[in-house]
Amino acid sequence: MQSTLSFSESFEDIKIEEDSIIKSSVRIDSIEAKMLNERKISIKAVLKVNLEVYSKEELEINSDLMKNTENADLQVMKEDVNIKSLVGMNSVKTSIKEDISVDTSYEVAEILKTSVRLENIENKISYNKVLAKADANIKVLFLAEDGRIGIQNTTIPVMSFIDLEGVKEDQECNVEYTIRNMLFKVSSTDSHSITCQIEFEVCLYVYENKIFSIIEDIYGTTNTVTFNTKTICIPSNNGISEEKISISEKVIVEDILNIYDVESRVNVLNNTESELVLNIYYEADNRSGLNVKEIRIPFIIKANVEDQNQLEFRMANEKFTVNGEHVSLDIDIFYSLPNENYKEIRFAEDFEINDLNQEEDYKMYMYFVKEGDTIWKIAKRFRVTMDEIIELNDLENPDKINVGDRLFIMR
Repeated sequence: MQSTLSFSESFEDIKIEEDSIIKSSVRIDSIEAKMLNERKISIKAVLKVNLEVYSKEELEINSDLMKNTENADLQVMKEDVNIKSLVGMNSVKTSIKEDISVDTSYEVAEILKTSVRLENIENKISYNKVLAKADANIKVLFLAEDGRIGIQNTTIPVMSFIDLEGVKEDQECNVEYTIRNMLFKVSSTDSHSITCQIEFEVCLYVYENKIFSIIEDIYGTTNTVTFNTKTICIPSNNGISEEKISISEKVIVEDILNIYDVESRVNVLNNTESELVLNIYYEADNRSGLNVKEIRIPFIIKANVEDQNQLEFRMANEKFTVNGEHVSLDIDIFYSLPNENYKEIRFAEDFEINDLNQEEDYKMYMYFVKEGDTIWKIAKRFRVTMDEIIELNDLENPDKINVGDRLFIMR
């Protein structure tokens, strides 16, 4: 029996505007099926939807002021910022259709379970196009006519061209694949073959990295400077750091002879607790067909996030060993924040510079450092340069001043 289930959901956020660029992904976290009666099957699925909303905004850097910051009367705090901006996106649909041959000692009667994993994802930029390539690693469990269960692994290349006008070789391209439709069936012409059809949606996101020199703060020693402050949120290029948890357990699976396959996922229970869920597909001693055992292993994550549902999990180095009715499980769980690595940038704009009436007499001030003070803040308060404070007080490391330190300031 085959069925297509559809769903629709609306999301509201005050930050979403009509011209916003929406980047979305949908993942099946879990799916359950059970018999209701002789004619109905209940299917329950839990989906994880991730939305990233981008807005377009032009930033104007006051180039004339930046050129004049060498003026000794202006003290400027600058920062070089690498801004990663989304410059374009597009998507296409592509598909693969292949007959997968199995060992000739098997005559395929029924498909029991399939899994598809994409690996070796890469892309190449050409004129107004991006070539996207990946390998679809496919695993099929099937029932043979004689009652045996067979396993077939195969790799099928997936290729597509995505149009994007003006894409350049020095830009960063991210390609994401989503399986939209999938069909596996016994070949109608060859009992030693399985027909595989998979439709993918391939989404391309192109980013551009530019370094801007922005003014964080500014003041004048002989002028008054007024300005407005603006804050924007941009994607950060710091990368995503992963943390690892290693789990090693022994569980009892009655009458187990051989493991065919293992599916793994993580359920988030609350802000500190999660559980590893394993579905073990195995051959039993006194039961025919494909048997399934669900194992739940709780673990604790110490992550500095408000909601653990923000975390992304991946499993690696999975090892499952059968010894009698005992199954030894060894698995590494890596967790990290998804592509939500953002940075707030604060910069000054709309400058206005006016002359300041200078006092003729010089004065010496004695200042005691307070909580939150920096040499920059103190220099700005007294309208002197940082170098003057550093030189007058013989400061070896101006970045390290302590509350209560005494500083002399000549004004």
